[in-house]
Amino acid sequence: MAGITRYNPFNEAVSLREAMDRLFEDSVISPRMTNGSSRGVAANLYETAEGFILQLPMPGVNVENVEITVQQDVVHLKWETKVQVPEGATVHWHGFQSGRYQQSITVPAAINAERVEAHYTDGILTCSCQRLSMPKPAQSRSMHAKSACQ
Repeated sequence: MAGITRYNPFNEAVSLREAMDRLFEDSVISPRMTNGSSRGVAANLYETAEGFILQLPMPGVNVENVEITVQQDVVHLKWETKVQVPEGATVHWHGFQSGRYQQSITVPAAINAERVEAHYTDGILTCSCQRLSMPKPAQSRSMHAKSACQ
């Protein structure tokens, strides 16, 4: 004889603690990606024979407001966005936020800070970083690439 199992909707329910844990896990951005920023930014990191290519979407950013600093194997980026709502307009959706942002990305090997190039095309900042030829840099070098953005 086949047994009958009564459906109980509470069997599929999760506790408040489990729900909050899932919510927290899904909403937290890795500290390695943001280094203190409250906003994580999607990024692409590619490795080539010469070095690394880093791409970050930065819609509406003035390239003069982008600061790039390199220390050993970390690329630090800082930028500011300003979104202006047209006068008399009603906002129905506001996806781009005004503010100051920073992002730090660790690449798998030390890079030559003097050979970093950056350009901005179609709302995407692309940084090309060459590997450092010696195994370990003698000292941490920094490069301010504000003027390297074209």
